[in-house]
Amino acid sequence: MGEPALKVAPKDRYEAVADAYRQKSKKLGQEYFVLDGDRHTIEPLDAFTKYLDKEFKADAPKIVIDQHGGTRLLVEGRLYQKPEGWGMGRPEGNADYRPRGESLTNEEAVEHVLAMRDEDMDITGVDIGLWIPTAGLFLPDIINKNLQYGFARAYNDWMAKDFAIGDRHLWCITIPIVPTMAVEEIKRCKAMGGNAVWMRPNVMQGVRWWEPDWDPVWQIMEELNLPLVFHEATGTYNATCSTDYKFDVYWMAHVVSHPLEMATALVAIIGYGVLQRFPKLRVMMCEAGVTWVPYMLGRLDEHYHGRPKHEIKLDMLPSEYFKRQMCICAFEDDEPMLKETMEFFGGNNLGYTSDYPHWDSSGVSGVKRYLNNYPDFDEDTRVRFFSHNLIDILGLEG
Repeated sequence: MGEPALKVAPKDRYEAVADAYRQKSKKLGQEYFVLDGDRHTIEPLDAFTKYLDKEFKADAPKIVIDQHGGTRLLVEGRLYQKPEGWGMGRPEGNADYRPRGESLTNEEAVEHVLAMRDEDMDITGVDIGLWIPTAGLFLPDIINKNLQYGFARAYNDWMAKDFAIGDRHLWCITIPIVPTMAVEEIKRCKAMGGNAVWMRPNVMQGVRWWEPDWDPVWQIMEELNLPLVFHEATGTYNATCSTDYKFDVYWMAHVVSHPLEMATALVAIIGYGVLQRFPKLRVMMCEAGVTWVPYMLGRLDEHYHGRPKHEIKLDMLPSEYFKRQMCICAFEDDEPMLKETMEFFGGNNLGYTSDYPHWDSSGVSGVKRYLNNYPDFDEDTRVRFFSHNLIDILGLEG
C-alpha cells in the first residue's frame, strides 16, 4: 500500500473569497485583500433612458444647465439635486467629481469612471468594490410611483448589462418605495447578479420603511441572501422631516444630512424590531462617518434598561442586534476618534470605503492613507477592516 495522502486543511471563507477576487494588477497594498464597500457610478443619461420602457419615454430625464451654471437632471419638472432652498443640494450641481483628486465636470467624470474604473481601483489598492448610484440616489423622490419603478428597472438593467461587468464589480439594486414593487424588482435583479439592495435612510414621501408592510421586502432579502445598504444624499424635495431641511446653505445641510439621517435609521431598524423579526438580514451603512455609533448604541442600551419592557419590545440589547447584523463603513481616514471606535468594536462591524469619486472622498490614496495614518493597528483589525467584515455583510463566497 502506498503512503496515505496528506490532508490539506480547507481554506476558510475569507481566504477563498480573497483567492477568487484578488487582482494581480493592483499596484498598492498588495499584502491586503481590499473590498471597497461604497464606490459611486457617475451616470450617463443612458443609465435612465437606454432600457426605459416605451410607455415612460416621454418622461425620461433631461440634462439641463440651471441659472447658476450647474449641470442637473430635469425630471417631473424639477431639477436634481435641488439647486436652492431648504435642504438644497450642491450649488455646482452634478459636477466637481474627483476620481484622481482633480475636479472633473459631469461629462468628464462620466467618461472617466466608465473607462478607468478598473485602473483607478488598481492604483488605489482596491481589489473589488460595491457600486452605488449617484444621481440614482434621488429616484425615491420621483412622485409618480409607476415612473419611479420604471426608472429603477431601467437603471438596474444599465448597471447589470453596461456597467458592473465582471466579478470585480459588485452592484446595488435600486428599488422603488412601494413594497410590492420592491419585492418584484429584488427578485428580478437577483437573477441578473445584483449583490445588495440600497435604500435611503430617510422617510421618503411619508414612507416609513420599518412598518409591517415592508416585512415582505426584508423577507425576500433574507431568502435571497441580499444585504441592505443605507445611503443618504442631500438635496431632495420629498424627504419627510429631514434634518437638512433646517438649512438653506449646502455645506451645513450636508454636514448634518448623512450622519443624522443614518442615526435615525439605526434607531428605527433596531427599535422597531426589523432586525429581531429578520435575524438573517444584514445591514451596511455608508458615507455617514462611524464615530457617532458607539454613542447611539450606548443611548439605545440605556433606554432599553431604563424604560418599561412592554414599551421596548426587544429580546436583546439594541447594541447586540447591531453587533450581530450590522456594519458601518468608514471613508474619512482622518475622522476624529476613528481608532478608538475600531477598538470599541474589537475590529468588528466596521468596513473600508472610498466614496469614489465624490468631492468629499478620500481620493485615490484611501488605502495608503489608512496604512500610513494608523500604523499601530494590529493585523487582525486591519484585515477585518479591509475585507473580512464586508465579506460577512455581503455574504460573499469564494
